Amino acid sequence: MEKSSGYFPNLNGVRFIAALMVIISHIELNKSYFDYSNSFQTIKCLGKLGVSLFFVLSGFLITFLLLQEKKDRKKINLKFFYFRRVLRIWPLYFLIVIVSLFVLPHLEIFNIPNLKLEYSSSTEFFKVLLLLVFFLPNVLIIIKLIPFATQTWSIGTEEQFYLIWPILISKTNHLKRYFLGIILLYNLVLIFMYNSSLDHIMYIKLIRGYIETIQLDSLTFGALGAYFLFHKNKLIDVITNNYIFCLSISLLIISQIFDSYIIYFKTSLSAVFFIIIILNLVHNKNIARLLENRFFYKMGEISYGLYMYHQIVIVFFINCFIRMNFFSNSVLYIFTFAATILVSHLSYKFFEKPFILKKEKYKF
Repeated sequence: MEKSSGYFPNLNGVRFIAALMVIISHIELNKSYFDYSNSFQTIKCLGKLGVSLFFVLSGFLITFLLLQEKKDRKKINLKFFYFRRVLRIWPLYFLIVIVSLFVLPHLEIFNIPNLKLEYSSSTEFFKVLLLLVFFLPNVLIIIKLIPFATQTWSIGTEEQFYLIWPILISKTNHLKRYFLGIILLYNLVLIFMYNSSLDHIMYIKLIRGYIETIQLDSLTFGALGAYFLFHKNKLIDVITNNYIFCLSISLLIISQIFDSYIIYFKTSLSAVFFIIIILNLVHNKNIARLLENRFFYKMGEISYGLYMYHQIVIVFFINCFIRMNFFSNSVLYIFTFAATILVSHLSYKFFEKPFILKKEKYKF
Protein backbone atom coordinates (compact mmCIF):
# COMPACT_ATOMS: atom_id res chain seq x y z
CA MET A 1 0.00 0.00 0.00
CA GLU A 2 1.09 3.58 -0.60
CA LYS A 3 2.14 5.88 2.20
CA SER A 4 -0.78 8.16 1.39
CA SER A 5 -3.16 5.38 2.42
CA GLY A 6 -1.80 5.56 5.96
CA TYR A 7 0.01 2.22 5.89
CA PHE A 8 3.78 2.05 6.12
CA PRO A 9 5.78 -1.15 5.61
CA ASN A 10 7.55 -2.70 8.61
CA LEU A 11 5.82 -0.61 11.28
CA ASN A 12 3.52 -3.35 12.53
CA GLY A 13 6.72 -5.26 13.24
CA VAL A 14 8.05 -2.24 15.15
CA ARG A 15 4.89 -2.18 17.27
CA PHE A 16 5.40 -5.81 18.16
CA ILE A 17 9.08 -5.32 19.04
CA ALA A 18 8.16 -2.39 21.32
CA ALA A 19 5.53 -4.52 23.09
CA LEU A 20 8.01 -7.41 23.36
CA MET A 21 10.56 -5.17 25.09
CA VAL A 22 7.98 -4.11 27.67
CA ILE A 23 6.76 -7.68 28.29
CA ILE A 24 10.29 -9.04 28.88
CA SER A 25 11.01 -6.21 31.31
CA HIS A 26 7.77 -6.85 33.20
CA ILE A 27 8.33 -10.61 33.46
CA GLU A 28 11.58 -9.88 35.28
CA LEU A 29 9.92 -7.17 37.40
CA ASN A 30 7.13 -9.51 38.51
CA LYS A 31 9.66 -12.23 39.33
CA SER A 32 11.23 -9.72 41.74
CA TYR A 33 7.84 -9.13 43.40
CA PHE A 34 7.61 -12.87 44.09
CA ASP A 35 11.22 -13.06 45.32
CA TYR A 36 12.38 -15.19 42.40
CA SER A 37 15.87 -14.73 41.01
CA ASN A 38 15.56 -12.09 38.29
CA SER A 39 17.44 -9.82 35.91
CA PHE A 40 15.20 -6.78 36.26
CA GLN A 41 17.93 -4.35 37.29
CA THR A 42 19.98 -5.40 34.26
CA ILE A 43 17.20 -5.19 31.67
CA LYS A 44 14.75 -2.64 33.10
CA CYS A 45 15.90 -0.22 30.40
CA LEU A 46 14.11 -2.50 27.89
CA GLY A 47 10.70 -1.48 29.22
CA LYS A 48 11.54 2.22 29.12
CA LEU A 49 12.92 1.88 25.60
CA GLY A 50 9.84 -0.05 24.47
CA VAL A 51 7.52 2.70 25.66
CA SER A 52 9.73 5.42 24.16
CA LEU A 53 9.64 3.54 20.85
CA PHE A 54 5.82 3.46 21.06
CA PHE A 55 5.82 7.24 21.61
CA VAL A 56 8.17 7.98 18.70
CA LEU A 57 6.11 5.72 16.43
CA SER A 58 2.86 7.30 17.59
CA GLY A 59 4.16 10.83 17.00
CA PHE A 60 5.35 9.80 13.55
CA LEU A 61 2.12 8.13 12.40
CA ILE A 62 -0.32 10.64 13.86
CA THR A 63 1.60 13.60 12.43
CA PHE A 64 1.96 12.07 8.96
CA LEU A 65 -1.78 11.29 8.77
CA LEU A 66 -2.70 14.78 9.97
CA LEU A 67 -0.38 16.39 7.42
CA GLN A 68 -1.90 14.21 4.70
CA GLU A 69 -5.43 15.19 5.71
CA LYS A 70 -4.50 18.87 5.87
CA LYS A 71 -3.02 18.69 2.38
CA ASP A 72 -5.90 16.74 0.82
CA ARG A 73 -8.81 18.47 2.55
CA LYS A 74 -7.25 21.87 3.29
CA LYS A 75 -8.27 21.35 6.93
CA ILE A 76 -8.32 18.72 9.68
CA ASN A 77 -11.65 17.37 10.88
CA LEU A 78 -10.97 17.43 14.62
CA LYS A 79 -14.25 15.73 15.51
CA PHE A 80 -13.47 12.78 13.23
CA PHE A 81 -9.91 12.58 14.55
CA TYR A 82 -11.11 12.29 18.14
CA PHE A 83 -13.83 9.78 17.25
CA ARG A 84 -11.18 7.55 15.62
CA ARG A 85 -8.96 7.75 18.69
CA VAL A 86 -11.85 7.06 21.08
CA LEU A 87 -12.93 3.98 19.14
CA ARG A 88 -9.40 2.57 19.10
CA ILE A 89 -8.16 3.45 22.57
CA TRP A 90 -11.09 3.73 24.99
CA PRO A 91 -12.77 0.27 24.91
CA LEU A 92 -9.68 -1.74 25.93
CA TYR A 93 -8.41 1.00 28.25
CA PHE A 94 -11.64 1.06 30.24
CA LEU A 95 -11.88 -2.73 30.24
CA ILE A 96 -8.44 -2.94 31.89
CA VAL A 97 -9.38 -0.17 34.36
CA ILE A 98 -12.61 -1.93 35.39
CA VAL A 99 -10.97 -5.36 35.68
CA SER A 100 -7.99 -3.95 37.64
CA LEU A 101 -10.13 -2.01 40.12
CA PHE A 102 -13.15 -4.24 40.63
CA VAL A 103 -12.35 -7.84 39.61
CA LEU A 104 -8.71 -8.93 39.96
CA PRO A 105 -8.16 -7.59 43.53
CA HIS A 106 -10.78 -10.11 44.71
CA LEU A 107 -9.21 -13.16 43.03
CA GLU A 108 -6.40 -14.90 44.92
CA ILE A 109 -4.79 -16.23 41.74
CA PHE A 110 -3.90 -12.61 40.87
CA ASN A 111 -2.36 -11.75 44.22
CA ILE A 112 1.02 -9.97 44.14
CA PRO A 113 3.07 -10.04 47.39
CA ASN A 114 3.39 -6.60 48.99
CA LEU A 115 1.37 -5.02 46.20
CA LYS A 116 -2.21 -5.54 47.31
CA LEU A 117 -4.67 -2.89 46.14
CA GLU A 118 -5.93 -1.15 49.27
CA TYR A 119 -7.32 2.32 49.95
CA SER A 120 -6.85 4.39 53.08
CA SER A 121 -10.34 5.84 52.63
CA SER A 122 -13.25 6.03 50.20
CA THR A 123 -11.90 9.46 49.21
CA GLU A 124 -8.67 7.87 48.01
CA PHE A 125 -10.62 5.33 45.97
CA PHE A 126 -12.58 8.10 44.23
CA LYS A 127 -9.36 10.01 43.51
CA VAL A 128 -7.92 6.89 41.87
CA LEU A 129 -11.12 6.37 39.90
CA LEU A 130 -11.28 9.99 38.72
CA LEU A 131 -7.65 10.02 37.59
CA LEU A 132 -8.21 6.85 35.56
CA VAL A 133 -11.56 7.96 34.10
CA PHE A 134 -10.12 11.30 33.01
CA PHE A 135 -7.03 9.71 31.45
CA LEU A 136 -4.52 10.86 34.04
CA PRO A 137 -2.91 7.50 34.92
CA ASN A 138 0.48 9.12 34.31
CA VAL A 139 -0.30 11.28 37.37
CA LEU A 140 -1.75 8.35 39.32
CA ILE A 141 1.34 6.14 38.86
CA ILE A 142 3.42 8.72 40.77
CA ILE A 143 0.96 8.65 43.69
CA LYS A 144 -0.20 5.03 43.82
CA LEU A 145 0.49 1.80 41.96
CA ILE A 146 -2.60 0.02 40.68
CA PRO A 147 -1.66 -3.60 39.92
CA PHE A 148 -2.45 -4.63 36.33
CA ALA A 149 -3.17 -1.01 35.31
CA THR A 150 0.26 0.57 35.82
CA GLN A 151 0.95 0.29 32.08
CA THR A 152 -1.98 2.61 31.35
CA TRP A 153 0.23 5.58 32.27
CA SER A 154 1.49 5.69 28.68
CA ILE A 155 -2.10 5.67 27.37
CA GLY A 156 -2.72 8.78 29.49
CA THR A 157 0.33 10.42 27.93
CA GLU A 158 -0.92 9.57 24.43
CA GLU A 159 -4.43 10.91 25.13
CA GLN A 160 -3.07 14.19 26.48
CA PHE A 161 -0.86 14.47 23.40
CA TYR A 162 -3.89 13.96 21.14
CA LEU A 163 -5.67 16.86 22.82
CA ILE A 164 -3.20 19.42 21.50
CA TRP A 165 -1.48 17.86 18.49
CA PRO A 166 -4.19 17.96 15.78
CA ILE A 167 -4.94 21.56 16.75
CA LEU A 168 -1.25 22.48 16.45
CA ILE A 169 -0.96 20.78 13.03
CA SER A 170 -4.21 22.37 11.86
CA LYS A 171 -3.46 25.93 12.92
CA THR A 172 0.29 26.16 12.27
CA ASN A 173 2.30 26.38 9.06
CA HIS A 174 5.87 26.65 10.39
CA LEU A 175 5.75 23.24 12.03
CA LYS A 176 9.46 22.40 11.85
CA ARG A 177 10.28 25.46 13.91
CA TYR A 178 7.60 24.56 16.46
CA PHE A 179 8.73 20.93 16.70
CA LEU A 180 12.37 21.89 17.32
CA GLY A 181 11.24 24.49 19.85
CA ILE A 182 9.12 21.97 21.73
CA ILE A 183 11.99 19.47 21.94
CA LEU A 184 14.44 22.12 23.19
CA LEU A 185 11.98 23.68 25.65
CA TYR A 186 10.95 20.30 27.05
CA ASN A 187 14.56 19.34 27.74
CA LEU A 188 15.30 22.72 29.33
CA VAL A 189 12.27 22.29 31.61
CA LEU A 190 13.48 18.80 32.58
CA ILE A 191 16.93 20.17 33.47
CA PHE A 192 15.42 23.06 35.45
CA MET A 193 12.91 20.87 37.33
CA TYR A 194 15.66 18.64 38.69
CA ASN A 195 17.54 21.54 40.24
CA SER A 196 17.99 20.66 43.92
CA SER A 197 16.91 24.17 44.93
CA LEU A 198 13.34 23.17 44.03
CA ASP A 199 13.28 20.17 46.38
CA HIS A 200 11.35 22.07 49.07
CA ILE A 201 8.42 22.94 46.78
CA MET A 202 5.15 21.20 47.62
CA TYR A 203 4.23 18.42 45.15
CA ILE A 204 7.62 18.74 43.41
CA LYS A 205 7.87 14.95 43.15
CA LEU A 206 4.49 14.84 41.43
CA ILE A 207 5.38 17.70 39.07
CA ARG A 208 8.74 16.15 38.13
CA GLY A 209 7.17 12.74 37.62
CA TYR A 210 4.43 14.12 35.40
CA ILE A 211 6.83 16.12 33.23
CA GLU A 212 8.94 12.98 32.77
CA THR A 213 5.96 10.82 31.76
CA ILE A 214 4.66 13.12 29.02
CA GLN A 215 7.86 12.47 27.01
CA LEU A 216 7.18 15.33 24.63
CA ASP A 217 10.63 14.89 23.12
CA SER A 218 9.95 11.29 21.99
CA LEU A 219 6.54 12.19 20.56
CA THR A 220 7.89 15.31 18.84
CA PHE A 221 10.95 13.60 17.34
CA GLY A 222 8.47 11.15 15.80
CA ALA A 223 6.48 14.10 14.48
CA LEU A 224 9.63 15.76 13.11
CA GLY A 225 10.51 12.58 11.22
CA ALA A 226 7.01 12.51 9.72
CA TYR A 227 7.33 16.18 8.72
CA PHE A 228 10.66 15.58 6.92
CA LEU A 229 9.30 12.48 5.16
CA PHE A 230 6.06 14.16 4.15
CA HIS A 231 7.84 17.17 2.67
CA LYS A 232 10.55 14.97 1.07
CA ASN A 233 13.31 16.82 2.91
CA LYS A 234 16.82 16.09 1.57
CA LEU A 235 17.84 14.89 5.04
CA ILE A 236 15.67 11.77 4.51
CA ASP A 237 17.91 10.52 1.70
CA VAL A 238 21.02 11.22 3.77
CA ILE A 239 19.92 9.15 6.79
CA THR A 240 18.06 6.32 5.03
CA ASN A 241 20.74 3.85 4.03
CA ASN A 242 21.99 0.56 5.43
CA TYR A 243 25.05 2.10 7.06
CA ILE A 244 23.08 4.72 9.03
CA PHE A 245 20.42 2.14 9.91
CA CYS A 246 22.98 -0.25 11.45
CA LEU A 247 24.89 2.63 13.07
CA SER A 248 21.71 3.90 14.76
CA ILE A 249 20.93 0.48 16.22
CA SER A 250 24.53 0.12 17.44
CA LEU A 251 24.60 3.60 19.03
CA LEU A 252 21.22 2.95 20.67
CA ILE A 253 22.63 -0.17 22.33
CA ILE A 254 25.86 1.62 23.34
CA SER A 255 23.88 4.52 24.83
CA GLN A 256 22.06 2.05 27.09
CA ILE A 257 25.29 0.43 28.24
CA PHE A 258 26.61 3.86 29.27
CA ASP A 259 23.20 5.11 30.43
CA SER A 260 24.39 5.91 33.97
CA TYR A 261 26.91 8.39 32.53
CA ILE A 262 24.29 10.27 30.52
CA ILE A 263 22.67 12.89 32.76
CA TYR A 264 20.60 14.99 30.37
CA PHE A 265 18.71 14.41 27.09
CA LYS A 266 18.37 10.65 27.73
CA THR A 267 14.96 10.13 26.11
CA SER A 268 15.81 12.58 23.32
CA LEU A 269 18.94 10.61 22.46
CA SER A 270 16.95 7.36 22.23
CA ALA A 271 14.23 9.14 20.24
CA VAL A 272 16.78 10.34 17.65
CA PHE A 273 17.99 6.77 17.07
CA PHE A 274 14.41 5.44 17.00
CA ILE A 275 13.16 7.92 14.41
CA ILE A 276 16.20 7.25 12.17
CA ILE A 277 15.46 3.51 12.44
CA ILE A 278 11.76 4.07 11.67
CA LEU A 279 12.52 6.30 8.67
CA ASN A 280 14.86 3.64 7.31
CA LEU A 281 12.22 0.96 7.73
CA VAL A 282 9.65 2.97 5.75
CA HIS A 283 11.93 4.62 3.19
CA ASN A 284 15.08 2.54 2.71
CA LYS A 285 14.27 0.18 -0.17
CA ASN A 286 17.03 -2.23 0.84
CA ILE A 287 15.16 -3.18 4.02
CA ALA A 288 11.61 -2.61 2.77
CA ARG A 289 10.57 -6.18 3.68
CA LEU A 290 12.67 -6.62 6.84
CA LEU A 291 9.69 -6.78 9.24
CA GLU A 292 7.01 -7.10 6.60
CA ASN A 293 5.63 -10.62 6.92
CA ARG A 294 2.43 -12.25 8.14
CA PHE A 295 3.72 -12.94 11.65
CA PHE A 296 4.90 -9.40 12.34
CA TYR A 297 1.79 -7.94 10.71
CA LYS A 298 -0.51 -9.99 12.97
CA MET A 299 1.55 -9.32 16.08
CA GLY A 300 1.55 -5.59 15.34
CA GLU A 301 -2.21 -5.72 14.82
CA ILE A 302 -2.74 -7.06 18.37
CA SER A 303 0.13 -5.08 19.96
CA TYR A 304 -2.24 -2.86 21.96
CA GLY A 305 -3.66 -6.00 23.58
CA LEU A 306 -0.18 -7.44 24.14
CA TYR A 307 0.74 -4.27 25.98
CA MET A 308 -2.44 -4.10 28.07
CA TYR A 309 -2.97 -7.77 29.02
CA HIS A 310 0.53 -9.10 29.65
CA GLN A 311 0.74 -8.08 33.33
CA ILE A 312 -2.38 -10.11 34.13
CA VAL A 313 -1.01 -13.16 32.33
CA ILE A 314 2.42 -13.00 34.03
CA VAL A 315 0.98 -12.86 37.54
CA PHE A 316 -1.56 -15.59 36.78
CA PHE A 317 1.14 -18.06 35.72
CA ILE A 318 3.51 -17.23 38.58
CA ASN A 319 0.70 -17.88 41.06
CA CYS A 320 -0.16 -21.13 39.25
CA PHE A 321 3.48 -22.23 39.57
CA ILE A 322 3.47 -21.41 43.29
CA ARG A 323 0.37 -23.57 43.82
CA MET A 324 2.02 -26.44 41.97
CA ASN A 325 5.28 -25.90 43.90
CA PHE A 326 7.07 -25.52 40.56
CA PHE A 327 9.03 -22.83 38.81
CA SER A 328 10.80 -22.72 35.46
CA ASN A 329 12.01 -19.51 33.89
CA SER A 330 11.76 -20.82 30.33
CA VAL A 331 8.25 -22.22 30.95
CA LEU A 332 7.16 -18.86 32.40
CA TYR A 333 8.38 -17.04 29.30
CA ILE A 334 6.81 -19.55 26.88
CA PHE A 335 3.46 -19.61 28.71
CA THR A 336 3.40 -15.82 29.10
CA PHE A 337 4.02 -15.12 25.42
CA ALA A 338 1.67 -17.86 24.19
CA ALA A 339 -1.19 -16.89 26.51
CA THR A 340 -0.76 -13.13 26.01
CA ILE A 341 -0.85 -13.59 22.22
CA LEU A 342 -3.96 -15.80 22.52
CA VAL A 343 -5.81 -13.41 24.84
CA SER A 344 -4.83 -10.40 22.70
CA HIS A 345 -5.95 -12.17 19.52
CA LEU A 346 -9.36 -13.05 21.02
CA SER A 347 -9.72 -9.53 22.42
CA TYR A 348 -8.87 -7.98 19.06
CA LYS A 349 -11.23 -10.23 17.12
CA PHE A 350 -14.27 -10.20 19.40
CA PHE A 351 -13.93 -7.02 21.48
CA GLU A 352 -11.72 -4.38 19.82
CA LYS A 353 -12.44 -5.00 16.14
CA PRO A 354 -16.16 -4.12 16.26
CA PHE A 355 -15.13 -0.67 17.53
CA ILE A 356 -12.27 -0.40 15.01
CA LEU A 357 -14.66 -1.11 12.11
CA LYS A 358 -16.78 1.85 13.21
CA LYS A 359 -13.75 4.07 12.55
CA GLU A 360 -14.31 3.70 8.79
CA LYS A 361 -17.04 6.31 8.66
CA TYR A 362 -14.76 8.84 10.42
CA LYS A 363 -11.86 8.51 7.98
CA PHE A 364 -10.90 11.42 5.78
